[in-house]
Formats: sequence, C-alpha cells, structure tokens
Amino acid sequence: MTATGAGDLPRLPEWDPAGPHGERREVAELVTGQRGRLPTPYRVWLANPELARRMHVLGEFLAGLTHLSKAEAEIVILSAARRWDAQYVLAVHAKEARTAGLPAEVVAVITEGGAAEPSDLRQRALADMMAALAHRGTPPRGVFDAAVALLGHEGVAEALALAGYFTAVSLAMKLYDVTPPASAPPDPS
Repeated sequence: MTATGAGDLPRLPEWDPAGPHGERREVAELVTGQRGRLPTPYRVWLANPELARRMHVLGEFLAGLTHLSKAEAEIVILSAARRWDAQYVLAVHAKEARTAGLPAEVVAVITEGGAAEPSDLRQRALADMMAALAHRGTPPRGVFDAAVALLGHEGVAEALALAGYFTAVSLAMKLYDVTPPASAPPDPS
C-alpha cells in the first residue's frame, strides 16, 4: 500500500512514533490501541493531531454506535467512495460489504456507479438516498420520505454523518494517491 506522486515520491507521510511530536504520538497510540493498527487515513490526519483525535472519536461512533447495520453502513460507505471515485476505499469496502452480507451483485452495482436495488427495504432506501445525493439538486421528495419512513430521522442523520466521514477518507486516499491493496484487507477507517 504505497502512495506515489510525481517522480514516484511517496505522498503519504511516514510518522516516526518516537519522533518529537508528543501529541501526534499520543493520538497514534490511542488509535492503534483501540483498533489494533493505524488505519491509512490517520497517516494523513495526524498532520493535525487534534483533527486525528476527533476523527477517531467520530469513526468509533460511526463504526459501532449507530442504528445502521453493518450492511447498511457499507452501502453508504461504498456510495460515498463511488461518488469520489476513491479506488482504495472501494477496494477495501467492497470486501467488507460482502462480509457484512450484501449480495455481490449489489456491491458490484454500487462500485460501478449504477443504481443498486437491494431487496431489503432499509438498504434500498439508503441506496436510493445516496444515489440521489450524488446528483446535483435536491433529492426527490419520495426518496426523502422513504428514507425517513424506514430509517427515521436518526438513521438518516447517522447515514449522512457516515457519508461525510467516508468522503473525508475518500478524498484523503485520492489526494495522497494511495494505491488500493491487491487483496484488500479490512480497513474500516
């Protein structure tokens, strides 16, 4: 998982854990201690340790304290990654989505930018909502009403926050030119 730019120089920073930046080291240890490793986006966000700390708190909330199932969350994540053509996030989370129980054809449609039609009504509402948000203009009232009816305002708010978080992940992986892993290991940023 290398990041290369002009002249094949890596773009993604390497942070020396024993370096002089105590706050950066503290946040890296916090993230690593709770996740078992330092997810790739944190190599970008550690440039500002307070940002990395707050992204970690948000990421931890979004990973386990929302009302969205893992499969529902993966629809949102893949949709956000597709919107930004973030190949690293698409590769990692396509595998996560299949592990979470999303049918391979639903995963393929989302990653290819099509309109997914999961049979589960909540998943369908999320797929429709995310597809509508990817286009200019206000999503149709029917898409909004279905999302609220099936997910509640709480679920819609959580999905939007998850989409925002993974937009940040997607943009970081694109700007820093992080190559998707050949065999994508779990990296639930």
